[in-house]
Amino acid sequence: MKRGVLVIALAAAPLLADDVYLRGGGQITGTIVERTTDSVRVDVGGGTLTVRMSSVVRIEETVSPLQEYRARAARIPQGDVEAWRELARWATSGALGTMASQAWSKVVEIMPDDPEANRALGRVQYGERWVTEEESYRARGYVEFEGEWMTPGERQAILEDQRARGEADRQAEAARLQAEEKAKREREAKEAAEHDIWRGSALPGDATYWPWGSGIVYWPATPVQPTGSGMPTSMSVGGPG
Repeated sequence: MKRGVLVIALAAAPLLADDVYLRGGGQITGTIVERTTDSVRVDVGGGTLTVRMSSVVRIEETVSPLQEYRARAARIPQGDVEAWRELARWATSGALGTMASQAWSKVVEIMPDDPEANRALGRVQYGERWVTEEESYRARGYVEFEGEWMTPGERQAILEDQRARGEADRQAEAARLQAEEKAKREREAKEAAEHDIWRGSALPGDATYWPWGSGIVYWPATPVQPTGSGMPTSMSVGGPG
C-alpha cells in the first residue's frame, strides 16, 4: 500500500530534478518520473533510465539543466524565434544536445531559411534550399560507398582495384601451394632414392655385404683342388688375404 501511495504522490507533485548517485561512482542527472521502494525511473531528456534502489547510494534534489530547459521552453511565447534561438544557444553551451536540437528545430519551424539554425542541425545550403548533407550529396550525383561519398566513377575504380588485388592474391596463393607441393614431391623422391641405394648395398653377394651377428664367415684362401678321393687338400679359416 505504501508503494502505491508513493508513486501517486510523485505523479501528482511537480517533477523534481535529481542527481542519482550509484554504487561504484556512477551518477544520473535528470528528472524522477517514478520512484518505488525497489527502483527509481529518471527522465534524462532523450529517454528514461530505471535503476534498482539497491544500486543507489543517495539521491540529491537539485535544479538540473534539463528541468531549467523545460521551464524556460514552457515560458516562450508562440512564434518568438529569438527566444528559441537564445534557449538553443544556452542548451548547446550546456552540452544538452537533444534539447538544443529541439530548440533549433523550433527556430527552423518559424524561419525555415535561418542559416544559424540550419547549420546547427547539420544542414547545408544547396541552391536556394537548406537540405541534409545526404540530400546534398545525392542531388549532386554522389553515392555512398564504404562510409564515404564519392562519384560513381570513383566507386567503380575502387571495385576494380579490389577485384584486381583479389585475383593477384589468389594467384599468389596458388603459386605458393604449387611450390610447396613441388618441394614435397622432390623431398619424397630424394628420400626414396636414398632408401633404394641403402637396400641395394645390403644385398648378399655384394662385396660390401657383411652379415653382422651371423657368426664367423669362412673365406677360401686358395682355390681348393679336389684330390683323388674327392676331398680338398687344404682349407684356411679366416677372411680374405
